[in-house]
Amino acid sequence: MTDEEKRRYIRRAFEEYTKNKARLRSLNMPNAGGVDYTRPSVVSGGGNGTESAVLKYIDDKGDLDRKCEIVRRTMEYYAIEDKRHGGKGKREYIYQRWIRKRSCYVAAMKCNVTDRAARFWREEIYMTAEIIAEEYGLFP
Repeated sequence: MTDEEKRRYIRRAFEEYTKNKARLRSLNMPNAGGVDYTRPSVVSGGGNGTESAVLKYIDDKGDLDRKCEIVRRTMEYYAIEDKRHGGKGKREYIYQRWIRKRSCYVAAMKCNVTDRAARFWREEIYMTAEIIAEEYGLFP
């Protein structure tokens, strides 16, 4: 994975965090409910449908887990940093910007920083998340 692809993956992980969490909650294991014998069985050739459905489920779940884990670990890192330096800062910015889905300007106002500082923070958060993802092997 190139550096540009990693940055794009990190940005999408943050931008789609709430959507990915909802998908993880609603993702169901295929054919986990058993067999419905009231319907007539249909046999088709050319592959195992159950196997392909389970493999797709595993791939989707793994990717969503990795993206959510990147954001979660980045928030934990900044919670520790904010506690060490006092006050609320970048963790609150992450919460306001990507979890509450506020604009960059409104998230900056909630964190009592300028819009310019918030834009600098955003790039710093992306870089930190990339380092964390590399360290824990969270890239696909």
